Amino acid sequence: MLFEAVDRSYVEARPLRSARPASIRVSLPLSTTTWPFYPPGSYADTAELTELSREAARLGGIYHTHVRYSLGDKFLDPFREALDIGRGSDIPVHITHFYHRTTSPGGASRMLGLVEDARDAGLDVTFDSYPYNLSSTRLTILLPQWTHDGGYARLMEVLRDQKLRTRLRSEMGPRASSWGDMWLTNFRKPANHRFEGRSILQVADLLDKDPIDVVCDLLVEEDLETCYVSAGGNLATLPKFVSHPLSMVGSDAVLIGDYPSPRTYGCFPVILAEFVREERFLALPDAIRKMTSFPAQRLGLPDRGLLRDGFKADVVVFDAKTVKAPATRTQPKQFPIGIDYVIVNGQVVVDSGKHTGMLAGRALRRGRAST
Repeated sequence: MLFEAVDRSYVEARPLRSARPASIRVSLPLSTTTWPFYPPGSYADTAELTELSREAARLGGIYHTHVRYSLGDKFLDPFREALDIGRGSDIPVHITHFYHRTTSPGGASRMLGLVEDARDAGLDVTFDSYPYNLSSTRLTILLPQWTHDGGYARLMEVLRDQKLRTRLRSEMGPRASSWGDMWLTNFRKPANHRFEGRSILQVADLLDKDPIDVVCDLLVEEDLETCYVSAGGNLATLPKFVSHPLSMVGSDAVLIGDYPSPRTYGCFPVILAEFVREERFLALPDAIRKMTSFPAQRLGLPDRGLLRDGFKADVVVFDAKTVKAPATRTQPKQFPIGIDYVIVNGQVVVDSGKHTGMLAGRALRRGRAST
């Protein structure tokens, strides 16, 4: 959660006079961005998030959230919470990486119906999705909430304490169909580089250890920085989310490690190649809008996302007949084909398919006439 360590009495007693008070860190002015599935954001309850979002709403913001997947039925309840926060604070809601899991107890239509019903009832709600069944995040997400209580020092103590391993084995499990479907990446120690791209099950067999011991030991050795990629999204229902009129494209890219998710390199060209050209789930203009003007408008960036006089020159020149993404899970670091030129803030950063070395990007502030 990007609103951190906020004393509720402070919010109640001293309404915000600006979008960036000293006690609150905000990802974009006039917005509440939360990650209630990850510590420390996971310690904020619904009431606290609603109060904070009410202040953001008063300033014209949105509630942008990674939902709390562990909540209630672990299916619809996480999204119900996000929608309830929107209703309770009278703020527009944006749900990030909204997709259907292979382990979900119900169908994708029920998930989309939840959002559609909220929209029909008057709530301003949108979402983003990525076109892969491979997700990626930090390995620490496997750890129970209580292990984080006390911060970094306490977490490292827990991981090193062999007496607590029995409890951890009873409370931890794979965030995929099996330990064999969670592939590790981002190792700093040379001795651990041999584990890059291998599954937790493979490493456990290699070291003759229990998978929980592998996770705990590697997190200690790598100072909590190890990540993983897993297969969890339902490929059969992905097109329903990507093509939905309320959806935008979001890569959720994690560009670290030797084996990141292929979505890091291929998210947008996969949409153009497979969802538009080959399978025709989307018309090309609709796909482009989901990548450009729709998110720019949602995030309050008034001079981005369109080819229009006076707008910032962020331009991608691609060949609709050849664009594709060769990145795979086992060979993820492959640049797309068919994208000849990329212009960022008027500067050419890709020329004839090659990076020029130009670093033209910059942080953008929401709600300003010129970004």
